[in-house]
Amino acid sequence: MKKKKTKQSSGLRSTSEMGFPSSHTLKWLLIVLLMYFGLRLIFFAVTISPYVPPDEVTHFGIARVYSEVPFLPENLPKTYQYGLVTNIPYLYYWVMGKLLAVNIFNIPDLIFLRLLNILFAFATIYFVWRMLRLLTDDRLTQLLLVVTMTNTIMFSFLSASVSYDNMTNLLAAMAVYYLLAFFKHRSGNMLAASILCQLAGSLTKTTFLPLVLVMNILLLIHEFRNLRAIPSALKDYIHASGKCGLSLMFAILVGLSLNIQLYGGNIVHYRNLVPGMSKVLSPEIAMQNRIYARNMIFTDFKEERISLDKALEMASHINHDGDRRDTIKLIENYMANKYRGVSLLNPLEYIVPWSLHMMATIFGILGHFRMLNKGPTIMPFFALMMLTGLGILIRWRAREAGGLPTFLAVIAVFYGIFLMYAVNYQIYLKYEVVHLVVQGRYIFPVIGPIYVLSCYYLLRLFEGRYTRLGVFVATALIFVAFDLPYFIIRATPKWFAIPLN
Repeated sequence: MKKKKTKQSSGLRSTSEMGFPSSHTLKWLLIVLLMYFGLRLIFFAVTISPYVPPDEVTHFGIARVYSEVPFLPENLPKTYQYGLVTNIPYLYYWVMGKLLAVNIFNIPDLIFLRLLNILFAFATIYFVWRMLRLLTDDRLTQLLLVVTMTNTIMFSFLSASVSYDNMTNLLAAMAVYYLLAFFKHRSGNMLAASILCQLAGSLTKTTFLPLVLVMNILLLIHEFRNLRAIPSALKDYIHASGKCGLSLMFAILVGLSLNIQLYGGNIVHYRNLVPGMSKVLSPEIAMQNRIYARNMIFTDFKEERISLDKALEMASHINHDGDRRDTIKLIENYMANKYRGVSLLNPLEYIVPWSLHMMATIFGILGHFRMLNKGPTIMPFFALMMLTGLGILIRWRAREAGGLPTFLAVIAVFYGIFLMYAVNYQIYLKYEVVHLVVQGRYIFPVIGPIYVLSCYYLLRLFEGRYTRLGVFVATALIFVAFDLPYFIIRATPKWFAIPLN
């Protein structure tokens, strides 16, 4: 049965009834927003120093290594500085390497790959928008979603750099969208597309694996009553979908085989999904990588295998200025904590500093240079977060829209808890630094579910036409002001340089 268009499930009127924006106005506003987004990303891509975005020099270097071979490269002396180029998720590097071969323009390779990464960002926004359309046709909510997605400064900055996070974010948005579309429309092609995106995401970055886990748990729960019918349903799907279904099944089998080869091979040979560099190569070779060197020097010092003087001497040989400073800071911080008898935070105590730093690095920038958003400038986002939480508390209905908001919430909360406890908190226990490896970009695989729910429930909290418009305008102004204007005001000349060739 069709639902009445004059009322939403909560009794609120839609913006379609209220007259703003009209379909025509929405189209042109979206075009303007996306053009503004694209111009900003191009500005970042052609002006920002390659030594600013997180690990861009490493990602670019590995992509170049992959451009020189047909499939997978070998670990060689020239690659040691980048860490492992084998036994790691490689899909992003392989794609970027192959695309470098078609750079027939007179464009430096780094800028060429940055421009290609911008396409990932636009596609991510498209699938997040489609995710929202599964919940509502409300035009003001759609507009708010695009405003917030395209004006989150760390997302914008990252999107214009060479980073496997950009492909990861896209595949995550696609996987979630297609899974929810399957729940809503019962299309076998949608489920197959979600599985394929999950497999591709697992070949792009290991942090995709928790997302795969929670999505398949939800799939199992949702389809529990239909488990016995899977064989016959699969047979019917292949017959009904024809060449499209066969192509998707073949792609899934290829993706599954590559995942088994990568992760299964690592488990068999190294007893780990992704082995450390010293497991594949010798510790002496591994020390040529800046991240491994930082971690190993600190660990050896903490476990008293080397003296303070030896640790500082070894740290002085790390070529990367940032990681050399970080290694020394880790050692000094550990000594200070030990001297003062500082006790470690428990998981519940850790939530507050973790959340604050995540917000500072989502609505600010964290790379090899920092532009953290703290103090008074972060307060507007706290206010929006509180209003959104209130909207969820008041307007939440577990079975609303076929339960899709609930599925989105489970995905976002599970991934956030996993990131905080299983990743960041464990690193904190080892290195005793609260903010080490706590970066807002790590939550971006679920930025789609988070922003869809936030925009949906923020506007549903209010009923009056002008009140909703006022909230929309205020939210839009906050996000727009804290993207490019915030960057231009605070950026110094060291952020800008001619990119590497």
